[in-house]
Amino acid sequence: MSELLRVENLKKYFKTPKGLLHAVDDVSFSIEKGETLGVVGESGCGKSTLGRCIIHLLEPTDGKVFFEGENITNISGARLKESRKDMQMIFQDPFSSINPRMTVKSIIEEPMVIHKIHNGDKAKQGKAVLEIMETVGLAERLADSYPHELDGGRRQRIGIARALALEPKFIVCDEPVSALDVSIQAQILNLMQDLQEQRGLTYIFITHDLSVVKHISDNICVMYLGTLVEKCTSDKLFEKQFHPYTQALLSAIPIAKANIKRERILLKGEITSPINPAPGCRFAPRCLYAKTECFNRQPELKELEPGHFVACHLY
Repeated sequence: MSELLRVENLKKYFKTPKGLLHAVDDVSFSIEKGETLGVVGESGCGKSTLGRCIIHLLEPTDGKVFFEGENITNISGARLKESRKDMQMIFQDPFSSINPRMTVKSIIEEPMVIHKIHNGDKAKQGKAVLEIMETVGLAERLADSYPHELDGGRRQRIGIARALALEPKFIVCDEPVSALDVSIQAQILNLMQDLQEQRGLTYIFITHDLSVVKHISDNICVMYLGTLVEKCTSDKLFEKQFHPYTQALLSAIPIAKANIKRERILLKGEITSPINPAPGCRFAPRCLYAKTECFNRQPELKELEPGHFVACHLY
C-alpha cells in the first residue's frame, strides 16, 4: 500500500475574548490507501475540527496537509473545488446536514450538477443517482421523498450516497452512527466497510465510541484537548495501552461476559482550559500518575514499541 494522506504539525486556533482556543495543536499522522484511521476522544477534544481542517471546511492556522504527495494546505478557488471530487465528508447529524427542501434524488444529484460530472445529461445523472441509491440500500421508490419522511438510518444513507456521488478516494466520517439506534448503527458500519472494499476508499472515522472504532479501524489516534496522546494499530491499542487517558477510556467499555470483571478507572480533577493552555501535559490535572515534569513540559509523541507512539513523561 502507498500513502494517501499525511498531516504534519496541524494547528487550528480560534480567537475568543479570553485568548486563543487551541482546538487542534500540533497533530501529525499519515494514512495508507484503503485504510481506516479511527480518531477517538471525549467531546470537545478537537476530532471534528481536525477532520474539517483536512478537507478545507475550516482553514488550519498552521501545519501542512499532503494528499497523494501534493501539498494541499493552502489551495483555494478552482483547485479547491477540484479537490472536492477526491475528498468528501459524512456528517454526524443526518437531518441537519441535508437540505430539508430537496428530494432524495436532488440531494444526491447536486454534487454531480456542481461539478458537471455528466455534462448536464439529465438521463445519465438520473441513472447514476439510482445506481448510488441501490449501492447504499435506498429503494428507488424513495427518490422523490423528502428527508423528514424518512427515518434516521435512511437519512444517513442519503448522506453516504451524497458523499459517494463524485467517486472520492478519501472520506472523513464525523461520528456517522452516533445519532442512530444500535441496530441501525451496525447496518451503516457494515455498509461503509462493504463500500470500502468495493471502491478502495480511505476513511478517517471520528467517534467517541471505542467499541465502534475497534470494529472498523486499522489504526487509531487518541486525542485529548487538541493533542495526540497515543497512536497505534487497533489491535495493539486494545491489547495494551500506555497513556493513562487511553487506559481510562478503555476501562469504561462495557463487557458482555458476566464472569469477566474490569477495574473502572475514574478520572478526577479539573479539565484544563483549551484557551491559552499552560505549558505541560494537558491531561496532568486529571492524571493519577502526574509528576512535576508533567506540569512544566509538554510531552512529545515517541515510539515506545514498533508502530506504537505515546506522548507521556512516564516513559
